Amino acid sequence: MYLLFDCNNFFASCEQVFRPDWRRRPLVVLSNNDGCVISRSPEAKAMGIAMGEPYFRCKERLEAAGAVVCSANFSLYADLSERIMMLLEAALPEVQQYSVDEAFARVDNLRDWTPFCRELRETIRRGTGITVSVGIAPTRTLCKLANETAKHHPQYNGVVALTTPVAWNPLLAETPVGDVWGVGRRLTPRMHALGIRTAAGLAASGLHYLRKHFGVHGERLALELTGTSCLDDTEPPVRQQIMVSRSLKEGVADFGTLREALCRFVEKAARILRQEGMMCSALYVLLRTSRYREAEQLYSANQGVPLPCHTDDTRELTRAATALLELLFRPGFEYKKIGVLLTGLQKAEQVHPTFEHPHVAPSKLMAVLDKLQKAGHNIHFANQGRKEPWHRSFASPAYTTRWQDIPETSPRL
Repeated sequence: MYLLFDCNNFFASCEQVFRPDWRRRPLVVLSNNDGCVISRSPEAKAMGIAMGEPYFRCKERLEAAGAVVCSANFSLYADLSERIMMLLEAALPEVQQYSVDEAFARVDNLRDWTPFCRELRETIRRGTGITVSVGIAPTRTLCKLANETAKHHPQYNGVVALTTPVAWNPLLAETPVGDVWGVGRRLTPRMHALGIRTAAGLAASGLHYLRKHFGVHGERLALELTGTSCLDDTEPPVRQQIMVSRSLKEGVADFGTLREALCRFVEKAARILRQEGMMCSALYVLLRTSRYREAEQLYSANQGVPLPCHTDDTRELTRAATALLELLFRPGFEYKKIGVLLTGLQKAEQVHPTFEHPHVAPSKLMAVLDKLQKAGHNIHFANQGRKEPWHRSFASPAYTTRWQDIPETSPRL
């Protein structure tokens, strides 16, 4: 049996924890550069604010409704996420964090887990201020459906158990196939073309038929929907690439400013690469203007280059990236987005030396820099400059991770 704990409107809920006056008001959280909506309170959803909607398109509606607008505060979200995971791990034996706001727990099927989950849900609410929804089912796919039902139907008090076909079959009949975990936008049109429009239709399709049209993935989806777990011991897929990009504050026409931003992104991508114990063998740079400009002001380009050998050294990656930027850059345009993509990833222990490069190994200097940065030292390469070409105009304080931002109270006189 599986339990799935999923935080409701997580980023928006985190902002409301330390601001009770923001509760029951429309609230949206914007992406890194205040570009688009990445989290919404229920009141903002009721206004019709869509996930991923550009801020400039919904700004007037939000202002007219007196909504709260927040820039993303990922240090706050990560800290509250860690606290939630600690509470789950203290109460359950096998917890696997799936994302920043979701975690699966594997449990036995010898008891009714609903009362336990309601108590744990209340413990999390008291300990962090965050409300979670819980799905209980014999497979992870059914768990997802149970969790979504708990989240959108208040009569279940945040917990839905789908432990028998009698419980899950009516829900499968009502669920569009595109809402099944693992189907998504790519497979939905193909399933519709074959007459499969609901989760029940997918579950009732023959396994050989599904394997023929969708491979083993389609077969597993049907088995999961009928209560046979197929994802128990599957290992997480090995990362194939690392992408770091961001929209710039305003259109940037200066090459030096673009170069500094790119060096920042390369350093971040290289740090992620080393954290996962990997090295890369190729690098791409992308550059583009705003997609909302006139046709003659539009420009988009990307180009990659193979590296001489696998590396995790920020300096080598920066040299390759800046050389590509010089090729892609065209004067006269105002660029709105720039980014770097690392590909050809391989675990460091699997990279072997060659005659041309006999000393291929993770950089010891980079390992020292990573330790210093992790310890809180603000150490970076000078090539990234000091001024960031993006903004966070509505950033909330780092209530739980910065001393000067800890809320203060005073006794009422």
